[in-house]
Amino acid sequence: MRAMHDDHRGLPELETVAADYLEREGPDLLDRWERHQAFWEARMAAGLDPQPRVMLDRVGPEAHVLSRGQDRLRGVNFASPDYLSLSSHPALAQAAREAIGRWGLGASGPVCVQGGSLPQQVLEERVADLLCCRDATVFPSGWAATHGVLTTLLREDDHVILDPACHPALREAAARATANRHAVSQRNPGAVAAYLALLRLRHPRAGLLVVAETVCAADSGDQDLRALRDACREHGATFMICAGHDLGAIGHGGLGFLGEQGLAGEVDIVVGSFSASFGSAGGFVAGNASGLKPALLGFAGPLLHATAFSPVQACIVLAAMDLLRSAEGAQRRRRLMANAMQLRQGLAARAFTVPGRPSGIVPVEIGSIADARRLTRAATARGGLVELVEHPEVPRFSARWRLHVMADHTEAQIDRMIAIAVAAREEAQARSPG
Repeated sequence: MRAMHDDHRGLPELETVAADYLEREGPDLLDRWERHQAFWEARMAAGLDPQPRVMLDRVGPEAHVLSRGQDRLRGVNFASPDYLSLSSHPALAQAAREAIGRWGLGASGPVCVQGGSLPQQVLEERVADLLCCRDATVFPSGWAATHGVLTTLLREDDHVILDPACHPALREAAARATANRHAVSQRNPGAVAAYLALLRLRHPRAGLLVVAETVCAADSGDQDLRALRDACREHGATFMICAGHDLGAIGHGGLGFLGEQGLAGEVDIVVGSFSASFGSAGGFVAGNASGLKPALLGFAGPLLHATAFSPVQACIVLAAMDLLRSAEGAQRRRRLMANAMQLRQGLAARAFTVPGRPSGIVPVEIGSIADARRLTRAATARGGLVELVEHPEVPRFSARWRLHVMADHTEAQIDRMIAIAVAAREEAQARSPG
């Protein structure tokens, strides 16, 4: 645990604070977190706590933010997943103004209590059409969509196969539904097929679900979706993909890697989010089974017990879908990919490890948690706003940057981020205790 030591004199070692918290944890639920807070305060005092931040202006390639320690920071922004730079687009803003005038501000209640709206219904039809599916159901967030569909479909004796690097939201939702969870790398469809064969042999009456991501948020990796789909069909398993980081932003018509692999309409369930490419919060579940939508409306907790998707947000996403199918949308996708390539190649040329394939996510492997925190502190001080990813999104005792590229980033801003990363690495290495 020495890697967590910082070079600020007089500051208690962070691992000592964490160990003290674990040893003295008692039965008082709130007191446990009071003790845990000491670790975060020590981390903040050392300048090793870059998150969370509060945006003081609109999201864009340059950002003005307020840190948890109340420091005002300005810099080039690679921490906001707004891949096509639509969060402040004039067409979407106009759609929001018109929607407020006609539909008011919110849905006022759950879908099952007259909380649905006509814009939401139209949006569900458009999402289903985009994905070549029978139905789609909109949720208040991508997390809610993931949680809703997994807890509705899976029973205690069912089995789910997930990639070890899949998003924590998927692991959390699956854990709430069943104890029968299996971590199998989906970069190896043969291994998934073999595991499905074994599960089907041992549990002939159990439901089997394979969950894959079109783009892994941790490393921008993708899978052979067709091979996974075929394995599911062979062994009577349901195949669900999560398209949160590429739908709208990549590929012809914005269909992402699902469209690139020719699988639109060929997957049992598609789960996605509107936040990264559509300028709005929200998520959806789409599929071809006639019973899926009624099941979600009747049993998915996020639809039964939470306020429905706002008609204003629905109108924003509809405007985004119109834009994404236009010439401007195609141009924005080309700019995003060009920017991603420039950043990836520039970092790789300077001996940074950049895994995965080009997408709106540019992951940068750093190594230990201590190195990553020092590097992030140095980058932030130089005006580089980045997302530091630690456990549980990556394995314990490791960390990486997840840089989010925007269509509106300029070549100069990308070059600036590369130069910041290089300078921050030199400073972090110079100040490393070892």
